[in-house]
Amino acid sequence: MTRVSYPLNKLLTAIARQHQMKEALTEAELAGHDDLTAEERAALKAGDTRRLYALGANPYLIRRIFRRRFPI
Repeated sequence: MTRVSYPLNKLLTAIARQHQMKEALTEAELAGHDDLTAEERAALKAGDTRRLYALGANPYLIRRIFRRRFPI
């Protein structure tokens, strides 16, 4: 069974609603999300889509936000 991270997906949903593609998230975008683990924060700041998936991020949200990281 795949792990799901509610805090991670909550943040990704908020970012996705901005309709902007990102390479990675900034510290300012992570501010106020103290419920994220250090590992989740590091993956978001690096734009590490594989790690985000392994940490329980929704694949749809990963693709929507980090679209530029996927080959066409």
